Amino acid sequence: MTSTERCRPVDRSWLGRAVLRARHQALARKVALYDEARDRTRIERHQVRRFNEVWEYCLAEVPFYRSWRREHGLPERIDQLGDLRGFPPLTKEVLIARQDEIFQNGRIRDAYTTGGSTGQPTRYPRGAGEADGRWVDAYLGRHWAGVRPTDPGVLLWGHSHLFGAGLPGQLAQMKRRLADLVVNVTRLNAYDLSEPSLHKHFLAVRQRDPVALTGYTSAVFKLARYIERNQLDLGEQRRLRAVVLCAETASDADIAMVERVFKVPAVIEYGSAETGVLAMSHLSTRDIRVIWDSFVCLTDGDGELSVTTLADRLFPLVHYAIGDRVEPSDVVDGNALAFRAVLGRQQDIVRVGSARGLLDLSAILPVHILKSYPGIIGVQFRQVRPDALRIHVEADRPLDLADVGAYFVRELRKDHPELNADSISFAQISDPARTRAGKHALFVP
Repeated sequence: MTSTERCRPVDRSWLGRAVLRARHQALARKVALYDEARDRTRIERHQVRRFNEVWEYCLAEVPFYRSWRREHGLPERIDQLGDLRGFPPLTKEVLIARQDEIFQNGRIRDAYTTGGSTGQPTRYPRGAGEADGRWVDAYLGRHWAGVRPTDPGVLLWGHSHLFGAGLPGQLAQMKRRLADLVVNVTRLNAYDLSEPSLHKHFLAVRQRDPVALTGYTSAVFKLARYIERNQLDLGEQRRLRAVVLCAETASDADIAMVERVFKVPAVIEYGSAETGVLAMSHLSTRDIRVIWDSFVCLTDGDGELSVTTLADRLFPLVHYAIGDRVEPSDVVDGNALAFRAVLGRQQDIVRVGSARGLLDLSAILPVHILKSYPGIIGVQFRQVRPDALRIHVEADRPLDLADVGAYFVRELRKDHPELNADSISFAQISDPARTRAGKHALFVP
């Protein structure tokens, strides 16, 4: 046996195909559905019909929604998707306040849980078999990028700290490793992104030669920056088809860096813990298609998104205020079937001083500017006062913060000439704060 044969990645795809046979069959049906030529009228007719079936289930089987209907005078059915605007937004605050009712006083035990990065963690009832539908939705989107469920993949992720300690934690980790084996994934630690770990991650990607590299946007960006800065050779990545960016907003700088280093398309995978994947890039990062037979995505004039689930769930989400803003592209009367971009959370606003008083900025704009500065790989904000912003920058080299500040002010004034430069200060950090779920925190206390 030659050294090349010894290092050749092992094909474990047969195991996933055998264990997940029913899921593969469901995915084939869904792919065929989306390959059909369907116009908006047919899609919306399906969405209305499916919502009415879901709502009928809610009123018959979910005590919370029976109360919700009585409290707000809601109809038994809708005639068009715009009627959903007459439903009150279902917010995380409502879900937290009414947990006893929603979980039927402890009768329902299994739950999806958000990380609580922007407040108190929220729990959502989870039913048996729901994982199958979420898996199919995720791989429908990856199918568009040429990635099949059993293809070898590298996952730059986290969550090991959530397994807990002792025997239960060890069992949970064993279960996770077995699941990764079934789906043919090599999991890398996204929490440790020190240079020694980044080098190990680079070697793992090179040796594994995956079809897809998937991970937190910030972690994949840092790996790409490390590879480029050190002029490392990924070798002939014969199988790599896509880099899937998820869990965090991807800036133009993130996308450009990833595509330059890995020489394949970057793919935006948009979703949440409570919904699963609800939209995915279709050939272009600026064409993020909604999975329309599983979700209705309504947007308002500010791009704020509300989601209604259409798949079978123990606890459907009806006109759910997910908390994100999007830039819709294929949209009629608020019903978006595609987005040009996911802009992040409505509350992700930073404030700086200006000649006209306070200036509110979407945090995405400063991130875009700063990640275009040589060496900067991470940005976090601390709102010191309403008129004072402290920006923490992580970099792969020592920075001249005066030059960073001058560059930032010059670029920001192209859109906001009234900016008061004295309202912004910078600090360089080496250990960025993370959320409970392991994501890069945008705001720090």
